[in-house]
Amino acid sequence: MDADLLRADLAALYPQFGLRVAHRGTVLLVPTDEELLELAEIVAEPGGVVEPGRAGELMGWPEDEGAVAARRFVEWAWRLREAPTPTRWRAPFAVLDGGRVLGLAVLAHELDDPAGTARTSSWLARAEQGRGLGRRVRLMLLELAFGPLGMTRAVTAAAVGNEASRAVSAACGYRETHRATGSDGVVEVHAAVTPGAWRKKRLRDVDVEGAEAFLDAIRG
Repeated sequence: MDADLLRADLAALYPQFGLRVAHRGTVLLVPTDEELLELAEIVAEPGGVVEPGRAGELMGWPEDEGAVAARRFVEWAWRLREAPTPTRWRAPFAVLDGGRVLGLAVLAHELDDPAGTARTSSWLARAEQGRGLGRRVRLMLLELAFGPLGMTRAVTAAAVGNEASRAVSAACGYRETHRATGSDGVVEVHAAVTPGAWRKKRLRDVDVEGAEAFLDAIRG
């Protein structure tokens, strides 16, 4: 089946599949299984996302490689495919740039989050880092969150040693709110951004599609 037709059929059941955010050749689309497999290949490659041996420290991932890491990623991604509700919704996005699948970004609201708060997270293939794409992707997520979805706050977290991720957040207007130590002993830096701070960093000409149906679902 054609990928666009498949995504349209899925959107009839799960409206997050109808979401599309685009800016100058970079596109965020909720991944079908075909795109998930491409992402899984990146995760499975040794050092595919971060330096070898630092996945636990920087990403909170088990130090798996190959088929084990690919399967773990796909199972996690499948669990995000639930019908959105006012109290919990998840929208994972494959990051496509120049037609290539290069990473994943997630916009979500969890059960214990205050009303109007969205969680943001993202990663890119290590080979694609350092050229400004991470900042662009995060600002595209915020365009969806603060624009048509009407969120009033976005939050994120990164390990204290993950300077690259923290730099992306700072470049998008996030400011540190607190630090917390996880059960694995890794200190996480939590940060938040408001619509006012985001507007100073906002990208021009971001195109958002499919938000109306998704908004209807999360409003109940």
